[in-house]
Amino acid sequence: MKHTLSYITLFLIGNILFSQQKQLDSLIKITYSKSDSLNIDRASTLIYELSLKEQFDEGLKYCDTLIKISQEINYDNGIGQLYNEKAAIYNQTDKLYEALQCFDQASLYYGRIRYNRGLAIIQNNKAVIEQRLGNPEKSITHLLEANQYYEKLKDSISLATTINNIGNVYGDLNDFKAAKKYYYQSLHLKKKTNSNTIGSTLNNIALIYIKEKKLDSALSLLNESLAVNKKDDNSKGISEAYSALGNISFLKQEYQEAKKYYESALFLGGKVEYKQRLIRTKLALGEIAIVTKEFKDAEKYLSSAREESKKLNSTPLLLHSYDLSSILDSARGDYLNAYKWQKEHQNLFNEHIQKETSDKINLVIKRLENEKKQQVFLDKQKIAEQGVKEELFKQKIYTYIAIAAFAVAIIFIIGIIKSRLERAKYIKELNESNQVKNKLFSIISHDLKNEIHGLDNTLTLLQEDVISENEFREIIPLLSNSAHQTSLLLNNLLNWSKSQMNKLKSNPKIFDFSEIISEKITFFASKASQKGITLTNNLTDGTKVFADKDMCTIVSQNLIANAIKFCNSGDTITIYNNEEENTTKIYFEDTGIGISEENIAKLFSDEHLTTKGTNNETGTGLGLKICKELITLNKGTLVVKSTFGEGSTFCITLPKRATS
Repeated sequence: MKHTLSYITLFLIGNILFSQQKQLDSLIKITYSKSDSLNIDRASTLIYELSLKEQFDEGLKYCDTLIKISQEINYDNGIGQLYNEKAAIYNQTDKLYEALQCFDQASLYYGRIRYNRGLAIIQNNKAVIEQRLGNPEKSITHLLEANQYYEKLKDSISLATTINNIGNVYGDLNDFKAAKKYYYQSLHLKKKTNSNTIGSTLNNIALIYIKEKKLDSALSLLNESLAVNKKDDNSKGISEAYSALGNISFLKQEYQEAKKYYESALFLGGKVEYKQRLIRTKLALGEIAIVTKEFKDAEKYLSSAREESKKLNSTPLLLHSYDLSSILDSARGDYLNAYKWQKEHQNLFNEHIQKETSDKINLVIKRLENEKKQQVFLDKQKIAEQGVKEELFKQKIYTYIAIAAFAVAIIFIIGIIKSRLERAKYIKELNESNQVKNKLFSIISHDLKNEIHGLDNTLTLLQEDVISENEFREIIPLLSNSAHQTSLLLNNLLNWSKSQMNKLKSNPKIFDFSEIISEKITFFASKASQKGITLTNNLTDGTKVFADKDMCTIVSQNLIANAIKFCNSGDTITIYNNEEENTTKIYFEDTGIGISEENIAKLFSDEHLTTKGTNNETGTGLGLKICKELITLNKGTLVVKSTFGEGSTFCITLPKRATS
């Protein structure tokens, strides 16, 4: 039965779309033959209905055809209407720069016929787009211009909408005081005119209170909004209110409550067919599912949001979905896939920046061309009215000056963009360099200084006969341990510094890994014995790998030292191997205190996680990061598995022979 209803619905929708397209084709033929402007107006309405049903490609095709017809019959109002519809389609599909270009064209033709209402609507729409593009000053300029038109028209309802939009701009700028001022002005006008969008403004004010962490005030407004929107049967307003309530519950960590609100918003959002809001709601539900560890639900929502973002061609929403997908895979322990999403995010972000720069230049070009067209139109009017040939010559000179100014402006814009990109690059490099320097000074001034200071004090006591030779012999194991710690620290510090400056180079050769382990087992025997730890070497002879031997020595030393650091008396450390066709795996397994899930994610990160050992041994937090980098340089991998309270296993995978 359900399938039958679905087929019937699809059949009816198909018939409606076919009927609308048939009507458009018919209107185009009639307009060609009769040059009837009324048919252009009817066609504009049908294109609007096509866009509501997301038939965007068809809508754009009919717009282009009808614009040509309108230009042939000199119907400026029709051209303005059609460019306006075209801009609306581009706005719905997140092609914002193309939308701005079309709005500019619509403004050009509406300006010719002094159609103030159309000009006001265009200014309001351009303001919304400039706000989304991160240009608040331009957005407010457009809104103030729209206000002037609406004040001339004495249209309080539309004026309330533009004032509300000014509040939106200030809200995005986090100027909450100004945002609330304009929202309350808009609310006053809407109540005065009995507008059916009062609930929408109440939602906007509530969102400001949420940003200010005044959740009780926000809740009060949202309850009022729900009552108003339900009374007006405004599904969009109800959906917005539920989404805001979900946000509040999420902030309060009431995740199940947040989920219910967002699911309600998703259902109502589907009824009002607003794709961007639907996608944002699915992303919010995905984030909640990650936090509550409902990973299957998270995958479902994020996957759906990702596919819909691609269909809508919305880069910001797609970037958000990639970011959440990376967080999801990290939470599931799939770090390789998490890294893949991060890479996808970075690539898309770079493409977006490049396209945005190109689109900005194209927009400037188009606007200058429109200004040129408008100037030419004015020229022709003046020539017709005055009949003065000299005026035409002057206007041509002005046009050439405008073209020259345009060329200079383009060069200037390109120079600014290039300069900003280079400056951003240098600032990033300088910040990274400062971070390396600060970390280096911190380690030298604290960890390294403490170790050397301890050695120096002990030797001074011996030199001044404060302690006897027998007492000195007793503390020799402690001095040896301190010297070993200092040596390990210096090695790690040196390699870390090189890696930060990108100077680490691998010199791989085939060698027997068991030689390193035998040497390190002997080296650490005394230290392990002091803590009552058993060191076991189960590596088979001839454990061949293709890697830099010195780097592998540093890695082995760090991993064994780390295992001893986090083991108690009676624990064991076992080193063994597993041979595969093209790779060798070397395992460092201990029965120590283990690592928590939270800290596993930080082991190889830039946070430099440091934890004291079972005997309060200290460290810099660089050892494991260096191990990871050294193994990666040798085309290998380093992974860790651990159960808190039971022990840890670090596995090195290295190639057996040279690979191309």
